[in-house]
Amino acid sequence: MSVGSIGDEVNPVLFGDSGDQCVGSVADRFERAMGSRFLVLFASALFDEMMLPAVSASLVDTARIREDPFGRGRRTAASFQLTFVANDVDRREEMQRLVRLHRDIKGVGPDGVRYSAMSPEPWNWNLISIFFMYRGAFMAMTGEKLSAADNQAIWDRYRALTEDLQMPGRARQLADRYEELSAYYDEMATEKLERTKALDIVVNALRHPRRPEQMSVLAEPLWRLLGPLGGHVAAILGFGIMHPPVRAILPMRWARRHELEFAVLTRLLQIAYRWLPRGLTDTPLARPNCAYARVVNHYKGIGLTSFAPGATETCGHLAG
Repeated sequence: MSVGSIGDEVNPVLFGDSGDQCVGSVADRFERAMGSRFLVLFASALFDEMMLPAVSASLVDTARIREDPFGRGRRTAASFQLTFVANDVDRREEMQRLVRLHRDIKGVGPDGVRYSAMSPEPWNWNLISIFFMYRGAFMAMTGEKLSAADNQAIWDRYRALTEDLQMPGRARQLADRYEELSAYYDEMATEKLERTKALDIVVNALRHPRRPEQMSVLAEPLWRLLGPLGGHVAAILGFGIMHPPVRAILPMRWARRHELEFAVLTRLLQIAYRWLPRGLTDTPLARPNCAYARVVNHYKGIGLTSFAPGATETCGHLAG
């Protein structure tokens, strides 16, 4: 089974420090993964957002999702970097910008029901979708299996990072406990999510990608060859980390061969994520954070664990 199963609770398999990898608690490793370039390969896991009719209606009405899906994805990726990797000042500024811009998104859906991006259900659903995309990508890139305590730790970290995006009022807030969050996700998948117009648009754009406007027309022959291949890889990885009942809503039949492709691709990613230099795998905004954490861990490893007479053991090593 793919990592898309929300209830995975297995003892974690941790990587050792390869000398070029940020280490720490599971929440620290989860946050570090938010700065990986590999995350773009899992972006299609966010398609569960538009399975909610209110979210789909808002995306279709703006038309950008149809006219410029690549541009929208690029803007979303940039916003994620500012929200999850930037310093506190820039992170808060970006979240305030997002709240301000979403106030203008309102209208009437094809079912005649009024929608607003700032309504609690669609707003929180977007935040929840983003969390599960990051969680699934983290597990796929690192090979870690998350225990109940690990799931709670990364959920707590995510809620702390997105505090300025969360709605005021107890009834509008996200669940405190991961178990409650998982149960809510299952409930939404069963009772609220469906195949929508926006979902069909983005899945078609992923599987049959148009050449980005920024790319030279001379690259069209190469794009026709590599574009569909890249879209297929992104579909396998993104859909592979989806919760299976949600994945079943997609306009794409998930077969046994897709499971095998997912297993091979994630294994290759785990090797790359662990061993390639951070300068290649991290986004420009994340690199200084990783370098800082590596130096801090080094300094912490030098100190003693006790000042008692005769103590020779340091935080990370035995003193010679």
